[in-house]
This record gives sequence, C-alpha cells and structure tokens, in this order.
Amino acid sequence: MRVHNKILGGVLTAALATALTVTGAGAANAAATPLVFDVNGTFTDGGSARPVISDVNDVLTVDMSSQHRPTATGVVINSDTILVTFPDDATYTAKLQAPNTIRWSNGSTWQKLNLVRVPNVLDETKAAATSILTSAGLAVGTVRKVVDLTCNHNNTVSDQTPAPGTLAAPGSAVDLTIGVLPTKTPCP
Repeated sequence: MRVHNKILGGVLTAALATALTVTGAGAANAAATPLVFDVNGTFTDGGSARPVISDVNDVLTVDMSSQHRPTATGVVINSDTILVTFPDDATYTAKLQAPNTIRWSNGSTWQKLNLVRVPNVLDETKAAATSILTSAGLAVGTVRKVVDLTCNHNNTVSDQTPAPGTLAAPGSAVDLTIGVLPTKTPCP
C-alpha cells in the first residue's frame, strides 16, 4: 500500500508540475481537457459530506470544509479520469461517469448536486410562497404563525429559512413564518 501511494504520489507530483507549468506559462492559451461532465460544483457521498470541486485548466481543488477536512488538490488525467490527493488520507484516482458521478478508487461514489437558488418569498401569502417554492423545485417545510406586532404582515411570510439566495438541493424544505395581525391591540 505504501509503495502504491508513493507511486501515485510521484504521478501526482509530475502531473501537478506539468499542470502548473502550463497554467503558469500562458494560462490563457492552455486548453482544459474536455471531461465527461463539468466537475465544477457541489457533490454528495450520500451522507452529510458536501465537497466542492473547482477545475481551473485541469488543476483541481476540492473544498472538504463541510467535513472539517483540509482542501484536497489534484489534476485531470484525461476526459474520464482525475487524480486527487487528500492531505489527511491518501491519493486516489477516480472515473467520471455520466450523469454527474465520480467513482473513486477506494470504492466510494460522489454524485453532483444540481443546486437551486432559494427564491425570495418574503411578503407573499402562504399560497403564493408555496407556488413559488414548488416552481423552483423546493418544498414548503415547517410553517408557523406568529403575531406581528409591527402590523407589517397580514397573513404573509415574515421570515424564511434558508434565506433568499441560498443554494439548496432540489426538494429541500424552506421553513416559513407567517405574520398575523394582533387581535387585542388593533393595528393603526
């Protein structure tokens, strides 16, 4: 295993040196390798991990902060193969498979998330907010009503979680707070 990792480490070092030479000397002229799919984006391993891959001219950066792990680096080997070193683990090759799947040499699989931006439903009625959210591919989560002493929200959304503009996985729930007017103290 140690010899295998040293060989892969040597291959990675050579590949990174080549990639850095290409990107350092005229990055504007460097042509990125066309891949099976665009690897830029957020992935899931089926659990809570949300690694984010960035591919700039065949040099890969893998942000592992969602798992409190250090950033990994790697390179594109060819149209369907990448090589990535995880500094707290090892170096792995991976096969890119359409649609949006990475199969790692350690047996794990990552699936690319096609995230959607959470729309702003503040000041909308519950019915309108529901329609907007479902049209965006999201779901309505918990709905709670609170008395709005400011009298700004008469059966309209006064708060939403996650906030407007946040990226979320399709089907994610958006919790709504509906403001209702006070009954004991009339609004002006």
